[in-house]
Order: sequence, then structure tokens, then C-alpha cells
Amino acid sequence: MRYQKTTQVPNEVFDLHLTELTFSELKILLYIIRQTYGWKLKNGKRKQRDRITHNIFKQKTGLSRRVISDVVQSLITKHLITVTDYQGNKLHTPEQRKGKVGIYYAPCFVTCAENNKKVCKQKHKPVQNKVYNKTNTTKLNEQKSFQQKIKISDWERMQQILETRT
Repeated sequence: MRYQKTTQVPNEVFDLHLTELTFSELKILLYIIRQTYGWKLKNGKRKQRDRITHNIFKQKTGLSRRVISDVVQSLITKHLITVTDYQGNKLHTPEQRKGKVGIYYAPCFVTCAENNKKVCKQKHKPVQNKVYNKTNTTKLNEQKSFQQKIKISDWERMQQILETRT
């Protein structure tokens, strides 16, 4: 099933980083993923980075400017995002980012969303062959034999159990 108006979030976010991220970090990270992996370019590839201002972060996440700056620095330290200028020079510290007009944010995940690559190269193999499938032989035979047994009352069944115990 293909979802047209959705954004592919890398499983790594949920599997590895969800427990160690704060609420603010998660908000900023998900917004950066939305602005990059959530858009396709004309050539069909996903965006690698996007220019996002503090005002846009403030508007979309509801966080203050100071919190945004601290969270961006925290995500850079955790190697979850990269921040660059127009030429692609990395801006690791707040001092390097201060006063820059065009700051570009990019998530640091190697995903299938990056280049629309198919991760799985082998065809799906069935888990069980029909010859050894339990439902074809064992369960069906047990069901048939169970249906062929004569139904007895509870009292008769209790008598049988008591006889086997003695």
C-alpha cells in the first residue's frame, strides 16, 4: 500500500533514539525529517537538506528561540542532524551559525528514503513449504478425529477421569 501524503521516518529514530531524545529534540528532528524526506525533487529523489529559519521552527514546533538553539546544538552533538551554510560548510557551533542568512538542516540517517533504493534485494521466500505445513496434516487430522468421536455428557466424562485415576 502506498501512502501519497506521508513522510517516511527512518526506523532508526524509533528503534534507537526515541528513548534518549527529549520532547523538544523529537519535535525539531521530526520537523527536519518532514522538510527533507517529505519532499521529492523533480528528478524523483528526496531532498537532502532544507533551509529552515528559527521563525519557522518557532511557528511549527511552538518552542522558544533559545530552546530551538539549544536543541539544534544537542542534535548536532548526538550526530542526528547536520547544519550547513549555502556552500555546504558545516556549522557545528552556535557562534558559527550566528548571523548567517541561509542555514540548511539535514538529518543524518542512511535510509531507503534517501535515493528511493530498495533495501531488500532477495525475493521473499515462504516460511513453510506446503508439504511440512502443520495445518495441512496434523491439525486437520486431529480435527477430523475429534469430530468423529461420540459426544458424552459431563457426568460420563467425570466417570472416565475417575476410572483412569484409580
